[in-house]
Amino acid sequence: MKKIIILLLCGVLMSMVGCGGNIAPPTTESPPTTVSETIITETPTETMPPVAAVEPTEKEKEPHPPESKTQATEPTVTTTEPTTTPKPKEEPKPTVTTKPSESSAAENTKENGCITIVETDDPPTEEIIIPPKPSADLVAQKVAEYINKFRTEQGDVTATVIPGLTEYCKYRCTQLKTNFAHDTTDQRAAAEALQYGEYVDWSLYGIEGEENYYTANVREAIGKGNWGGTADEIAHSIANGFRNSKGHWSYVGSSKYTYMAVGVMYDGYYWYVCVCMDSENTDLK
Repeated sequence: MKKIIILLLCGVLMSMVGCGGNIAPPTTESPPTTVSETIITETPTETMPPVAAVEPTEKEKEPHPPESKTQATEPTVTTTEPTTTPKPKEEPKPTVTTKPSESSAAENTKENGCITIVETDDPPTEEIIIPPKPSADLVAQKVAEYINKFRTEQGDVTATVIPGLTEYCKYRCTQLKTNFAHDTTDQRAAAEALQYGEYVDWSLYGIEGEENYYTANVREAIGKGNWGGTADEIAHSIANGFRNSKGHWSYVGSSKYTYMAVGVMYDGYYWYVCVCMDSENTDLK
């Protein structure tokens, strides 16, 4: 087709040259216009098909205009992302997982997270915080053992523990809880309640109208404290405290007093101790 068009153009030019070079009419002749029209109409038909054939394949491979639409939507997504970026909502989760809340006792409810791990760490501390308290009788027995041990270390004889005086010491501990003092009225009340020790009959002394009573006639050492530990540790603290007190040890550690008893009581916070020393066996009275 291009050859045909070129030949037509050549013919037109030859005709124009043959008619005389500068004459205006040949330029206004209709054939050149029709040729130019055919050129215009023919060239699109020739050029458009290949272009149309090439363009569909490339544009079909480019269904990316929708991608550009998605890209257009992506800015909208980015604009919405600031709205979704209040992922501080996810940041509260660290605040939920902040382990101060796990250490609180309110979160003993077990969840499938770090809380259960923290709870597995707590029980050992609870086992240490709540140890069982030793028996008061066992502590009293060990106090007597330590007192005799300290007596022998300084060259004195051991003191014999007598059961009746032990009951008297236990009774005195109940009095010490409300009146921590060497009170002769309480001491007489303890002996009277147990009918223990020496019985005083005023009529024997020619005195009428006086109330008869019992008395233990002992020297006592009393103690109070919130000692902790095993029975042996508590007993050592008590006995060592009496040994380090010059006034108490003057009779607790004296060979003059060969009979002894120890009473111990625990009220939930304090230990109360009464050590009684006697020069004779008041159990036989």
